[in-house]
Amino acid sequence: MTTQATAESQVKVKRDIGRLIAHGLASKLTFDQACMRAGLFNEIYLHGTINEIIVSNISTADFWIRPGYAHPQLQDAPGPRKKAGRSRELDFFVTPAAGRTGRSRAMEVKWTPSRHCSWGNVVSDLYRLKLIAMSEATTDCMLVLCGPRDGVTKLLDKVQAESQKRAIGRLYEPGLVLRSAGSKTGSGGIAPVDENGRFLGGDTVRERLPLGRNARRRIPTGITLQLAGEATVGVNEWTAAVWRVS
Repeated sequence: MTTQATAESQVKVKRDIGRLIAHGLASKLTFDQACMRAGLFNEIYLHGTINEIIVSNISTADFWIRPGYAHPQLQDAPGPRKKAGRSRELDFFVTPAAGRTGRSRAMEVKWTPSRHCSWGNVVSDLYRLKLIAMSEATTDCMLVLCGPRDGVTKLLDKVQAESQKRAIGRLYEPGLVLRSAGSKTGSGGIAPVDENGRFLGGDTVRERLPLGRNARRRIPTGITLQLAGEATVGVNEWTAAVWRVS
């Protein structure tokens, strides 16, 4: 009886949820543009579509979906330098409900036409996801980028170019890559700090990271990225891509 109860309490998010989100987003943008609803497109629009895809592929009795979740790992540790203000939030956190066990899913989302979708903000999201992955072995982390194909590829090229600026006599591996842009594996990596101690993103990005108990910013270790899903749909080439972050 105990074994059966334990088995029944184990719940899972579909492993291919990244692929479903990528294909669903690109297709929904194309459909809504055909219905003259392109004026609705922004990051909040993406959030609504992603929420719909997730809800349709899990049992809401087994999981809680928490948009705008102030994850504990993103907050400053208690101490004299801690300042009052808005907590750092994840776009989505999907976690097993009470009485259930299984893996959680942390997700950050960016709409590339937005002014907020700068290369520095994307790197900042990757750092925060990595901090969660480092602290919680049972949480899978994902980054979602979506927008016109040119905007997505230019953003990825900018992240790679800024990373490469730190190199002296060496070539850094690509970070966020697309198979449609020539990657055979869809895998890549980013080093937050190079061999000369320089931090990718500089002070602006560093200040977005949480303070540790030593009153210093928590700096993540090397980030591994794996493409989980990619889709480009329609004459406007709406592109959505999802990477696993570890």
